[in-house]
Amino acid sequence: MESFALLEGTDEIEDVSERCLVGKILAPKNLNKQAVANIIHSAWKTRASVRISPWNENVYLFQFDDLEDLRRVLEDGPWSVMWSLLVLQPLKSGMVTSELEFRWCPFWVQVHGLPIAKLTRGHGETIGRRLGRLVRVEAHSEGLLLQRNFLRIRVEIDITKPLLQGFILHHREEGEVLGGAGIIVLYKYEKLSEFCYDCGRIGHDHNECKFVSRDEGINSGYGPHMRTATARSLGSSFAPTQRPVGMVKMCTSQF
Repeated sequence: MESFALLEGTDEIEDVSERCLVGKILAPKNLNKQAVANIIHSAWKTRASVRISPWNENVYLFQFDDLEDLRRVLEDGPWSVMWSLLVLQPLKSGMVTSELEFRWCPFWVQVHGLPIAKLTRGHGETIGRRLGRLVRVEAHSEGLLLQRNFLRIRVEIDITKPLLQGFILHHREEGEVLGGAGIIVLYKYEKLSEFCYDCGRIGHDHNECKFVSRDEGINSGYGPHMRTATARSLGSSFAPTQRPVGMVKMCTSQF
C-alpha cells in the first residue's frame, strides 16, 4: 500500500471538534433518522441550535453552536432514544471514525442498604471505583452524608459488561474474623434504559441475548428493580484527582 500525505492548509476549514459530540444509540435495529432527530431536539431543549448528522448504524454527529449547551447535555446524561441508550463522547481533533469506541457511559448510581455509619464520601469513592471510572461522589462534607439514606455516585460504566447488582457487606472490627450472612447492598441506576434481564447488558433484551441461555437468565437477579428515579441534586459534589477503573461482579466486601 502506498504512502500518502495531505498537505495542511489546502482545503481545511475551521476546526469545530470542540463543539461536537459523536454518539451511538444502542438499539438492536437501525432507527428512523428523522424520528431520532425530533426526539433529541425535544429532550435536550438547547438554547442555541444543534445540527444532527446521521452517519451509519445508529451513529450520529452533534454540532453545537453553544459550548454551554454541549456541557449541559453531557452533565445531564445518560440519554435514551426510544428506550435505547445513547452513548456520547466528545469529538477529538484528528479522530478516525473507525476508531470510535462507544464503551463507557456515565450514570448516577444510588447505593442502598449501607449502615448509617458507612454513608461517607470515602466509602462512596471506594464503591465508585468498584463500579467503574469514578467521576465524583455527591457530598457536602467530609463526615457522614446524612442528607439521604443512600450514597449517590457519578461513575462511568463499561457497558460492554453486565451491570453490577450490588455486594454483600461484612463488617469486621480489629481482630475479628469475617462471618455471618452479611448485609446486602444494592445498586440502583438513574436514567437506566432498556437492558437484558438475562445477562444484565445494555443494548438488547432477553429475546436477542447471545450471552446466556433462557434457563440461566431466569435466576439472574436482574430486573426493573435496578432502575430508580433521578434524585434531586444536592448541589455539591467531590471530584477525585484520579479515576482508576475496576469492574467486579456481585462480591463480598468489607469496609
